[in-house]
Amino acid sequence: MQLSRAAQFALRTALDLAVHGPGRTAEIARRRGIPPAAAAKVVQALVRGGVVRTARGAGGGVRLARAPGEISLRDVVESIEGPTAVARCLVWDDCPCVQPCPVRLALARLQTEMEALLARTTLADLAADARRLEEARDAASGTEPHRNTRAPHTAAHTADSPRR
Repeated sequence: MQLSRAAQFALRTALDLAVHGPGRTAEIARRRGIPPAAAAKVVQALVRGGVVRTARGAGGGVRLARAPGEISLRDVVESIEGPTAVARCLVWDDCPCVQPCPVRLALARLQTEMEALLARTTLADLAADARRLEEARDAASGTEPHRNTRAPHTAAHTADSPRR
């Protein structure tokens, strides 16, 4: 299975929101190297999938719909691609092979493991990894660590925000 570019953009968008907190789509696209038109489409798909919320106006922008620890990679990927599948025969039961098929059994195990990994890995996990990687890069280059001047996304950002 190969994730589409849109799914990769969605993961980068969600990670950016987990690290930097709410922001404008254009800012996120610039920071994450996403074409602006693609970022807008990805944000709308993430809204439909319940991963992010948007608001218009001066205080508007994009924010995670829940705390980063409550949003899994599976939530993000499936907002863009629908249910994940490593092989059509697992989803559509259209395998022409005589059953039980050893290939299908192996693919079913792979499917189960992939779904479990995506479900148990959260945006909070990715954000923590991003911070560790940034600190390691800074240490290796001998530069001062970059400190985010915006508050990271927390449950309070969503709990206190009006639903739109």
